[in-house]
Amino acid sequence: MTFKNRRRTTYLLGRGMFLFLVWMLAACSVLQPTEAVVRLPEQSPTPAATRTPTPIPTPTPVIVSGTVIIWHSWEDAQMPAMLRRIEAFQQRYPEVQFDVLYIPPLDLKAAFENASIEGRAPTLLLAPAEWGAAFIDQGYVIDLSSRASPELLNRLNMPAVNQARYHGALFGLPVSIDGVVLYRNSRLVPIQAATFDELVELARRVEGGEEVGAYLERSFFFSGGHLYGQGGALLDDLGQPVFSDERGLAWVDLLRSFELAGPVDYFTDTDVQLFKEGRVGLIIEHTRRRNELAEAIGAMNLTIDPWPVHANGALSGFVQAEMLYLTPRAESEAHDISWMFLQELLTPAAQSDLAAAGVIPAVSGAPAVGAVSELQIDDDLIEQAMLALVDGAAYPVAPEFQVYPAALDAALRAIFETGAVPDQALNQAAESIRAALLNSATP
Repeated sequence: MTFKNRRRTTYLLGRGMFLFLVWMLAACSVLQPTEAVVRLPEQSPTPAATRTPTPIPTPTPVIVSGTVIIWHSWEDAQMPAMLRRIEAFQQRYPEVQFDVLYIPPLDLKAAFENASIEGRAPTLLLAPAEWGAAFIDQGYVIDLSSRASPELLNRLNMPAVNQARYHGALFGLPVSIDGVVLYRNSRLVPIQAATFDELVELARRVEGGEEVGAYLERSFFFSGGHLYGQGGALLDDLGQPVFSDERGLAWVDLLRSFELAGPVDYFTDTDVQLFKEGRVGLIIEHTRRRNELAEAIGAMNLTIDPWPVHANGALSGFVQAEMLYLTPRAESEAHDISWMFLQELLTPAAQSDLAAAGVIPAVSGAPAVGAVSELQIDDDLIEQAMLALVDGAAYPVAPEFQVYPAALDAALRAIFETGAVPDQALNQAAESIRAALLNSATP
């Protein structure tokens, strides 16, 4: 199989191996008899006892060597962050080499799957979390549960970590994150809302011709995280729907109340267009559009707010992560060098470099009280996004989830556009999902 625009960069650092062994040899000295004034009878001198020193060998240095093979689809702006980590790693382990291969995003999944089948996969893969469940089911990546310490996991964005949990396994660790957040034009809505009721009140204060305080989104991808914020869930560990309960009804009630804050949108992009024109105070959108929005209304006017609380929970948005995957090929390495380098990419220095390249780091945006963060974040929107995504919800990656979005969008449209009864619409969506899963499982 051929891939377009492939480019390979191999980083090699060969240095002379050294091994010193020092032996200390001591010469034995013989005492000579000393003649006194009074001559004694002549005797054979008895040599003094001597001890030969035990040689102390110099400890043999442990040579960490091998090749870390990395496949990725990182953009050029991100590559300096990886190259700096490679340089820092090789300063400590000069005998470790790196083989780094860029594959275009559209080709990466198929390339990795084919290479895994043929036994030529890399040792480390950087790829979306959505691929991880299938990869670990197929044996293409390994479970990191026994490797990742609690201290390491606690430093990372927990929704992103949870995205990698599947059937008791941890198929990867997040290196960067994105997700759904609440944007605010501070020119129109100058105050952050702590609660949803406050959000409604602040939105209603916006007055003037064509300006509105809020234009909130109800389509499933942009509203599904609120279900988790209300304490609910979409599916259980077996992939079966669990959203048609009282938590699901509370979710629907929350979405209905969006009308109190202003107009509502259903996946038309009207909200984004009006926000870019400076005519809307609050919208729900993806973090990947933050630079586009900042350019439109001015960076000084754009803020990403933490999710406001509501009833017994809070609003929330889905979190999506790019994962670091370790492959079975890495298990045969001496000294676990690919696992060691994987952890290097999660250090504060590496994550700071990613932030400087415009990527949202995967480390938690909420340090412990009194803790001094070692991260260096100069982008206000990235820092705000990190804080907002701490309270996000892991976007489901189980293979069964593929049939959920269409069924739930149909249910939400039926409720809000044709007046369907919420519990009936949710139950119908759950039944259609069960039927789809049953059909897919039938040989």
